Amino acid sequence: MNQKVINIILAAGILISLALFISNKNQTVNSSAPKAGVPQTLKIAYVDLDSIQSKYTFYQEKMQEFEKKKESADRDLNSAFQKIDNERIAFLKRGESITQAEAENFQRVYQGKMQNLEEQKKIMENNIAEDGLKTMEELRKKMNDYLEEYNKNSKYSFIFSYSAGMNVLFYKDSTYNITAEVIDGLNQSYKKSNSSNK
Repeated sequence: MNQKVINIILAAGILISLALFISNKNQTVNSSAPKAGVPQTLKIAYVDLDSIQSKYTFYQEKMQEFEKKKESADRDLNSAFQKIDNERIAFLKRGESITQAEAENFQRVYQGKMQNLEEQKKIMENNIAEDGLKTMEELRKKMNDYLEEYNKNSKYSFIFSYSAGMNVLFYKDSTYNITAEVIDGLNQSYKKSNSSNK
């Protein structure tokens, strides 16, 4: 047999095999019924955390409280440091009339007071940091609870968070940005919980 004829027969055989394979594959895909509870399309949305922080009433109120506590703690510490420094200045004004024993005693007391203040400062900073973590945890819980309610009808398969500071999404199509809806819902939910607590 001619080589050309053999090649044509082989090519035809390959094409027929391929057509049968594709036909079989389509029948398998079409015959398999969709599984219950499994979404047929993957729906994704995202929430912009920077917008949540700037527009969610609960977060703004908590941050104002947090800032007030921080400012109050700073004022108290600065006042205490100033008082100790004024004592030091007043003591030094006595000049040459200060005895060696008085100078040593003052130095010991002064260092003790400064050390106590430094310890108080650390405790205050730790308390403020803990308050900050609690606020962020509370915010996360409120958002999770709300988004669970918001997505009860399985509107989305995944809802991601986005923030300019910790950008995990390499690309985001603003069509899937549900931040405004989420902020409105969170604020309404917060108003309701606030009015029921009063």
